Amino acid sequence: MTTVRDAFMTAAQAAAPLNLRVAAIREDGRDIRVFDLSADDARRLPAWTPGAHVKLSLPGGLERCYSLCNTPGEDGFYRIAVKREAASRGGSAWLHEQAGVGTQLSAGAPVNAFPLHDSEHAVALFAAGIGITPIYAMATDLLHRGRAAQLHYFARSVEHAVFLSPLSQPAMAGHCHFSFGLNADEVGGVVAARLTVLPRTTPLYICGPAPFIAQVREQAAQLGWRDADVHFELFAATTPASDAPTTQDRVFELVLQRSGVRCMVQPGQSIVAAAAAAGVAIGTSCGEGFCGSCQTGVLEGVPDHRDSVLTEKERAGNQCLMPCVSRCRSERLVLDI
Repeated sequence: MTTVRDAFMTAAQAAAPLNLRVAAIREDGRDIRVFDLSADDARRLPAWTPGAHVKLSLPGGLERCYSLCNTPGEDGFYRIAVKREAASRGGSAWLHEQAGVGTQLSAGAPVNAFPLHDSEHAVALFAAGIGITPIYAMATDLLHRGRAAQLHYFARSVEHAVFLSPLSQPAMAGHCHFSFGLNADEVGGVVAARLTVLPRTTPLYICGPAPFIAQVREQAAQLGWRDADVHFELFAATTPASDAPTTQDRVFELVLQRSGVRCMVQPGQSIVAAAAAAGVAIGTSCGEGFCGSCQTGVLEGVPDHRDSVLTEKERAGNQCLMPCVSRCRSERLVLDI
């Protein structure tokens, strides 16, 4: 099988699944459990960088991605924080109800589709709710390396905040700004006030619910930030905000230009699945269109964008798509693979 998307299908990702064991569990915030996952065999856990996540394989064929939130010096295990979602499709409910110390889990190696980029400028981190998990790892890493950073954390209440204790310690407190119990309009006002005083060259990193991310991105765009300096990650796929009508799934021709492969994509079949059946593996991570790791160039055709990553401008340009969820509005789609 031909392997493509080398930027994401690294040797670590292609390796055998990791055998993990739950080493510790603690409650931290309302409906939030923090898990420490250790290797369940002699293999050393692969290294990772802030912003990375692991995909856990859970009973019933479920696969869920969780950001790693260790702090510098916490080696030899992976730490994740899992919020129990009221509308859980099984992942968070199983981890909260069934997983215990000693539970064995299988996972893929860490993947980072939300990395910190080198910059000479101070960094601004914006997090809401459980979106604090990758942002917390970023903040502790930046400050450990002596980098200037400010963290803006929004949560429904103090009780709903996770990692509040370490963030309130002297080493972190001077770099953190907390906003609890605000409604959407109030959040927008605080975000605008925080952004207004920052240089427009400040790299922004944002994670949280889709409406929160949209608020920060929109405010930043209005104030003059370049798209290249605004980085974000969603934790769940959302219905794309597009003016274009939703296309019913239909058959279309898929051409993978560099691989020399042609095939038909059937209704209900993803581009990734169709390509795999034709012998071409497209590297993915979340599989739901919110991490951006499978972004692929479009050479011909009109994509039916169904991801939660691209901006409206990027959608309109039709220069790329996320093949894990997106489809095609035209009869033929040619990808740069």
